[in-house]
Amino acid sequence: MFIDLSVVPDGTDITGAICIVGAGAAGITLARELNGSGLTCVLLESGGTEFDSRTQQLYAGDNVGRPFPDLTTCRLRYFGGTTNHWSGWCLPLDAIDFEMRKGLPYRGWPLGRFGFYRWYRRAQEVCQIGSFDYAPEHWGVVQTKLPAPFRGPHFVPRIAQLSPPTRFRSAYGAELQSSSNITVYLQANACRFETNDAGSEVESLLVRTLSGSSFKVNAKVFVVAAGGIENARLLLASGATEGQGVGDGRDLIGRFLAHICFWAGLLAVADPPSDFYFDPGYFRTYEIGGVSRTFVPFVGLSEETMRQRQLPNIKLLWKYETPGASTAGGKLTHLHSILHDIEGRPEHVNSKVFRREGVPVTGPKLFLNLEPVPNPDSRIRLSEKRDAIGMRKVAVDWRVTAEDKRNGTTILKLLGAEVARTGFGRLRSFLEDGDDAKWPVDMYGDQHTWEPPACTATRRSA
Repeated sequence: MFIDLSVVPDGTDITGAICIVGAGAAGITLARELNGSGLTCVLLESGGTEFDSRTQQLYAGDNVGRPFPDLTTCRLRYFGGTTNHWSGWCLPLDAIDFEMRKGLPYRGWPLGRFGFYRWYRRAQEVCQIGSFDYAPEHWGVVQTKLPAPFRGPHFVPRIAQLSPPTRFRSAYGAELQSSSNITVYLQANACRFETNDAGSEVESLLVRTLSGSSFKVNAKVFVVAAGGIENARLLLASGATEGQGVGDGRDLIGRFLAHICFWAGLLAVADPPSDFYFDPGYFRTYEIGGVSRTFVPFVGLSEETMRQRQLPNIKLLWKYETPGASTAGGKLTHLHSILHDIEGRPEHVNSKVFRREGVPVTGPKLFLNLEPVPNPDSRIRLSEKRDAIGMRKVAVDWRVTAEDKRNGTTILKLLGAEVARTGFGRLRSFLEDGDDAKWPVDMYGDQHTWEPPACTATRRSA
């Protein structure tokens, strides 16, 4: 059942065997697993069943590091969470992501990817996508038809599957509404865990509403499922000492923030075909078992290259530039000279063969999602400012390192060498050598923390 906490008498105690904080993808999925189990489950959602601007503003925070996306727009704070506007990309971690790797700190899991297969397959069902199969050749991607630089040995095709996308609110709300053992409390803002004197066990959770009421939730098990930033915020706000969260003996909560995203370069093609065949970043469909499935191809590094060159993982996408398109801060102003550098094709930008949907294309503009070197100083902190329910706001301290810059330039130089070696064309990188602090002006970080194995397990106390 659903209960609006704003109409429940102030000071009421709420009790359950399990309390889940956050009714987004993770929280709703876990609640569904407990449905019919006989265990009383309390599922807390900060918002209601529809968007509300006052509740959304509880996400507001300070940016004290590099420019970071607006925290009030990159996530949604009502039942269903950010699944209410996600585009549906689904992709498991690679086997190499679980490995300890020489020269790359803070990596390595206590188990390999194989240990997750059972759960990945079940997640496919929850997200309403097809079978757990991410081999490009099984999605109609033929190796021999790929542009030469992306057939290996360094750069290889990858795919992400696309959920419809599943809106967890509409897909699973009715199931939880009719549950006999799951109670969803709306307008319920988790503010602070109360622990025993030793700080070793959570005893209760303080919850407030925007109308000013306060409540206490008692449970044997608490699960924090509010997203990377809000998980860290709640745990840090519950700590006995400044800057260290509850249960954070290793001082890891909120650290290792954000992947690095930026427009990385311009690919000028020597002999532009009318059909690139492989369009990283563009939605495509393929029929599997009589069912049309949607996926997105992208370019990644081969595992051999990542190991041998000690490079991080990447996702490389592109978009096709057309005459008159915006130039993202003037980055394309030297396109004409680049094209004249390509032997025999000085004017191919106007060639009729280099067209997509009848519009002349100047060349793919490359977008790079770069895994950062895990940096404990890139993190979530607590601001001295407080929000409308009296909770300290988030302070985002996103940082990048000189090693991140070197990795990015190394990858783009490697791509440029492959593009030239295969006669495919030339690459102009937007990531300049030299000043480690100088990145493309459009660089940004994604909105969640990247957590090492010690931090990825759900925080809970029984």
